[in-house]
Amino acid sequence: MWQTLSEPWKECFNQAWLSYCNNSFPIGAVIVDESGNIISKGRNTVYETEAVPNEICNNKIAHAEVNAILKINNLETNAMRKEYELYSTMEPCPLCFGAIVMSGIRNIHYAARDKVVGATNLKDGNAYLQGKNMKVLGPYKELEIVQFVLKTDFVLRRGHAVDRLLQTWEQDCPIGIAIGRKWYESNKLVQAKQEKKDISIILDEIISEVEVFKKEVEETSGCKF
Repeated sequence: MWQTLSEPWKECFNQAWLSYCNNSFPIGAVIVDESGNIISKGRNTVYETEAVPNEICNNKIAHAEVNAILKINNLETNAMRKEYELYSTMEPCPLCFGAIVMSGIRNIHYAARDKVVGATNLKDGNAYLQGKNMKVLGPYKELEIVQFVLKTDFVLRRGHAVDRLLQTWEQDCPIGIAIGRKWYESNKLVQAKQEKKDISIILDEIISEVEVFKKEVEETSGCKF
């Protein structure tokens, strides 16, 4: 599947994997210009003490989308930024959605839904937001599964309100949560991190396991995903 992904999605998941490998939430984001060229990228650095220039870290607001936005030229004309598109592996939270709106970006793509803190529904929240004409596309089914495998493993290791998070996410992506639990128990992502595996390999391994997992469930329970 990796070879068929667009460059923005490839870089998003590369950034998410870098965050996982640095013990931060595995979320990545990129911004593309009107020609589709990546002009900025960012990742979650909430639990890190060092950041690259124009990023923040070691802070609750050190989110992927925020770090990507901090790197664009906010002195450009608003007309140019309206044509930009922001890609994220996870649906933006209220903080990030607000930052996107105020940055002048009007187009959002996200891989995975987030019923816990996802906030793209705010685009119609009041007259001001409605006037921004925000365009939101997502989720993307296979990419959602990949993102939830990464996130499930991460929250299980850190103990972040695990039951509440996983039970909520499971409503939208049961396969992603199930494979995430399985990989957590086998330490597959930790081993991949130690072996310095590229995200391209990990993503394709997850997608390959989806069909295998579906067949196993159907054979043992008769249920179909």
